[in-house]
Amino acid sequence: MRVLFFGSDEFALDSLARLAESSHLLVGVVGKPDRPSGRGLKALPTPVVDRASGMSLSVWQPECLAESGLTEVINAHEWDVGVVAAYGGLIPEWLLSLPHFGFMNVHPSLLPRYRGAAPIERAIMNGASITGVTTFKMNERLDAGDILLHEEEPIYEDDTAGTLRQRLARIGAALLVDTLDSLEAGSVEAVPQEEDRATEAPPIKSEEGNIDWRQPAESLDRLVRALTPEPGAYTYFRGKRIKMWSTRITDVPQENEPGTIQNMGKEGFLVNTGSNCLRPVLLQPEGKSRMGDAEFSRGQRITSGESFTREP
Repeated sequence: MRVLFFGSDEFALDSLARLAESSHLLVGVVGKPDRPSGRGLKALPTPVVDRASGMSLSVWQPECLAESGLTEVINAHEWDVGVVAAYGGLIPEWLLSLPHFGFMNVHPSLLPRYRGAAPIERAIMNGASITGVTTFKMNERLDAGDILLHEEEPIYEDDTAGTLRQRLARIGAALLVDTLDSLEAGSVEAVPQEEDRATEAPPIKSEEGNIDWRQPAESLDRLVRALTPEPGAYTYFRGKRIKMWSTRITDVPQENEPGTIQNMGKEGFLVNTGSNCLRPVLLQPEGKSRMGDAEFSRGQRITSGESFTREP
């Protein structure tokens, strides 16, 4: 089949590469416009646009998916299906109905669970043990179209959003090609989603990363893993923001108010939570590099009884 690919961030790169290697014809890529990035705010392409350009593919970067902005794509190429993977924008109704096979999406959850922009982060935050990837036929509603194929994947106790995303991206790439093969052969049946089982995965807000030490250690550990590498869970110490990169749940019971530090000398330190103590394994003070808890404790000369707080 002739495929027009819509994608933006790194999750879509495996799908793009796998599609290019398949028997299907990749006629071009629609991506987001270059955006200011880095300290110099230089306009840089998204990962998908950068990769597609390196593959000598035709690339279009309309500011919005208005009919006028896609005239060149529509008139210059024949395409049978649109494929969307981490594009970061809604496909308008006029465009959904254009190709013969419509549009299909590669979504990193087991739909109808976790519809929305942050399915990976929300699954980890909620303590889910299983997730996966779903391919589905797109309609005008967000992530609500009929399911084509899906594949499950466990969530491990040490998974971060970053490690889980990498695995799901690889799974999604293979599932995408299998779905296109099945659509072409007419061997897959689209199944409506069970609306009564649907849950939402709204975008992550920065303030969600502000650690509330009154929560149980298990919940805080999941929060740190869900927000790693971005946007990051954080707390404050002596008025400075501290980013938490990795934590470990301990069997040491709470001995003081949540947020209060228990210094262990050369071994680092623990933090009281709403349940057992949590150990910050890897953290990053504002304006500095990442470091272990023992190095942080030595550098700051932490004493027992000091606290991490939610405000500077």
